[in-house]
Amino acid sequence: MPNFRPRRNGWATVSLGLSVAFAVVAFAYFSFAGAPLRGGVFGLLILLAGGWEYRRKLQDTNVAESYEAEAEAQQRKNRR
Repeated sequence: MPNFRPRRNGWATVSLGLSVAFAVVAFAYFSFAGAPLRGGVFGLLILLAGGWEYRRKLQDTNVAESYEAEAEAQQRKNRR
């Protein structure tokens, strides 16, 4: 039986998706306004910020899981 582990990064994925959608909307808005270069730069900045935040949230989740696993192992060790 495969080791099924539920995803704990649901909100991180949602926020990354919102960042991508906002970047596309910003690019489209500035492109229609006649400044596609400005829209591209602004969209790229939004994408970079969204990716940075996504990585940070995943890292925070991994650190929290490792602390939790370490605490559980310590509790099991103390029970013996």
